[in-house]
Amino acid sequence: MTLGQKVKKCRRELGMTQVELRAKTGLSQGYISMLEKGKFDPTAPVIIKLAVALNTSADELLGINDVKKAG
Repeated sequence: MTLGQKVKKCRRELGMTQVELRAKTGLSQGYISMLEKGKFDPTAPVIIKLAVALNTSADELLGINDVKKAG
């Protein structure tokens, strides 16, 4: 699963719209949309903003936990 797909999954699990995520992160709704479609590779500060807003960890969004389990 890509980072964008994980963001979308977490957002939906929280019942949050892209507009609500925009308000929590300060990112534009257009950026969030393109990120969820895999069009951008966000910087570390953006990943941290997303993780905080989505009540998860950067490790989870980046799939680091998945790599540890597979290893």
